[in-house]
Amino acid sequence: MTWQGTASQFLQERDKAIPSEYLLTLPPAEDVIDVKDYPTLPGILSPLELEITQSLTVTELLEAIRAGKYTAVQVTQAFCHRATVAHQLTNCLTEFFFDKATLRAKELDDHFQKTGKTVVPISLKDQIEVEGTAFTMSYVGWIGNKAKHNAVIADILLAQGAVLYCRTNMSQGLWFGEGYNNVYGRTLNPFNRNVTCGGSSGGEGALIGLRGSLLGVGSDIGGSVRIPAAYQALYGVRGSYARIPYCKASNSCEGQEMVRSVLGPLTVSVDGLKTFYQAVLGAKPWELDPWTPRMPWSDGAYNLVEHGGGDKLCFAIMWDDGVVKPCPPYERGMKEVKEALLGAGHEVIDWTPYKSAEARDLLMRFFTADGGYDLKKQLALSGEPQLGSILDRGTPELSAHELFDLCYRRSAFVKNSLDYWNATVNQTSTGRPVDAIIAPASGGPPQPHDGFMWLGYTGFCNLNDYTSSILPVAQVDPELDPKPARSEFHGDDDRKTYNQYDPVFMKGAPCSLQIIGKKYEEEAVIRMTEIADAALKKYRA
Repeated sequence: MTWQGTASQFLQERDKAIPSEYLLTLPPAEDVIDVKDYPTLPGILSPLELEITQSLTVTELLEAIRAGKYTAVQVTQAFCHRATVAHQLTNCLTEFFFDKATLRAKELDDHFQKTGKTVVPISLKDQIEVEGTAFTMSYVGWIGNKAKHNAVIADILLAQGAVLYCRTNMSQGLWFGEGYNNVYGRTLNPFNRNVTCGGSSGGEGALIGLRGSLLGVGSDIGGSVRIPAAYQALYGVRGSYARIPYCKASNSCEGQEMVRSVLGPLTVSVDGLKTFYQAVLGAKPWELDPWTPRMPWSDGAYNLVEHGGGDKLCFAIMWDDGVVKPCPPYERGMKEVKEALLGAGHEVIDWTPYKSAEARDLLMRFFTADGGYDLKKQLALSGEPQLGSILDRGTPELSAHELFDLCYRRSAFVKNSLDYWNATVNQTSTGRPVDAIIAPASGGPPQPHDGFMWLGYTGFCNLNDYTSSILPVAQVDPELDPKPARSEFHGDDDRKTYNQYDPVFMKGAPCSLQIIGKKYEEEAVIRMTEIADAALKKYRA
């Protein structure tokens, strides 16, 4: 059988698990590009399902369950239904295990008085294994595999009261910024189906963007949590290495330890970030994952004890990384955030980035250190073609000596970056270095499918192992964000991003910013994101 036939047969069998009552009788036409509000149309969801899924934050949902307003079964079935609707609009799911989820919810209802555990249905990126479910890692050659165990993060979430009900689409082998592979096809952006949902955690972005989940788990090695969160107006965090346990989750290039992938949350509301980190770190993940540091959740760090208590923070805005000038919606968002923070009593200065092009080049050479061997090996299992990978098909494999030299250069770069940041103590009025950097999540808005994406704005955080969150700020508006005339460019990547920018074609597509802190500053970055979010909402009120 051809690889196409194998994939088609697999999807036909998978789709038999979709409850017939969840199927849309009249899905929107393909030329309807904005489908984010489609689940709210009459007759799609029941009034109770809409009440549960439409507007609650993560904290509000938990409080409603604790108060007995909803049962775990009601909540689980509501999100199973809405997730299926989201899938039919965007092709965001890879696996659905709704029957298993409902049984789990019944158990939680039966034992609620004894355990006090309240349910949040949580979605997982396809690489996160759930025992007994189909597991492909987006490779046709993996079709037929079943997960033999839970990933550690899945075990922890279950122990903390979560219901796991679906997994979501990602890029082929995790290697580029779109939810697209030869097994499940392409995931679309619900805000504008003409543009990408981002990647590699694109399915999480689209699902949560449609509120088919309030909280999900993705992974990030170059921006793969942050870009899908940014492209669907969500909140997300890329924490430092192994703060969230990665053990037993599958990955590409297993053993590549120089710039490691991390797991992190994507969520509809800023409170979901704290909820997720408190729950996971409260389970002592270092006892299950040998790489996870022994770092419990710190209320002191969250309350910004190392940042003056948060009364007056100093943020530095990266208006331009010197390689790709941000498109107009990002400039508009950064200006608004600056005014909002100043109005809240904080300090805002400009940030000139440290060697952006070199950071990107180092990061990409780590990604291609094996010459593409791992990806080619997986594709050869079925004969499927390589898709839009960031891996240069002609990049040679590094020798051991060349890899050691690359690691040395990276170590020197990270040290110089830290010194550069610390030197900003001479530019602030707080007596501290800059508390956080504010930067675009990308150079341009969500790009056309298979378009160009500049990873420099997110990738330098991975190289330096900085903690970074996503703050939604804008959507492309042709009237507010017209394409400016430009004749001078930083280089080819800048020109590509500019040429690709089309505010009419990209209308409604979200654009978001990053709040960037130093290594292992998850609690502080979450709190600073809350502060910036509240300031922006007050400014706009």
